[in-house]
Amino acid sequence: MHAIHHTEAIVVRSEPSGEANKRIWLFTKEFGLVIAMVQGVRKPEAKLQSHITDYSVIHADLIRGKSTWRLISAKVADVPLNGKGRQPLSRAYVRTIGFLERFLVGEGIHEELFDHIHTVGMMIDGDYEPRALDALSLWKMLVLLGYVAAEEDDEQLFTLPFAEAVLLVNDAKIKKLVKTATDAITSSHL
Repeated sequence: MHAIHHTEAIVVRSEPSGEANKRIWLFTKEFGLVIAMVQGVRKPEAKLQSHITDYSVIHADLIRGKSTWRLISAKVADVPLNGKGRQPLSRAYVRTIGFLERFLVGEGIHEELFDHIHTVGMMIDGDYEPRALDALSLWKMLVLLGYVAAEEDDEQLFTLPFAEAVLLVNDAKIKKLVKTATDAITSSHL
C-alpha cells in the first residue's frame, strides 16, 4: 500500500492526458515541483474538476507511484486570480509561477520559495506598483534558488516582509533587479 502525502500545492499548469485524465504540475511545499496524474477528472461528473484550476492553491493528497505521482483528492485553499487574470498585478503572479517551471529542477523541499509565491498571489488585490512587484518577485525567486546572490545594498529587500520590500522599490531599483535577473538567466542558459 502506498502512503498518502498531504501537502499544500500551487497548480502551476495542467494539460489533458488521454480521454478523461489530466496531467498537472504542482509546486508543493514538501516535494518541490511534481507532475501528477489525475484520473477521470475531465469527465462531466468529476468532483476534482473545479479544485485543480491553474494558479490556484490547493490542499492536495498525493500518492507516489513507481514512475509518477497521482493526485487522489484536492481541496481549494485559495484562488488568487479569481476573475482578475488581466490585471497587471495578476500578470506578475502568473509570470512568477511560469518561471518556477523554468528554474526549479526536480523535487525537493522549497518551503521559503513556496511561501514567497503564495505571498505574491495574496498581493494581487493590493495597491502595489506592478513593475516593482514583478521585478522583486522574480529577483527574490532567483535568490532563493541560488541563481543570484543578494548584494549588500539589496539585503533589506530580501529580509523584509515581501509586501514592505515592494514599497521600497523605485524605478532605479527595478532596473537593477531586472538587469541582475536577466544576467542570471543569460549566464545559466535557461
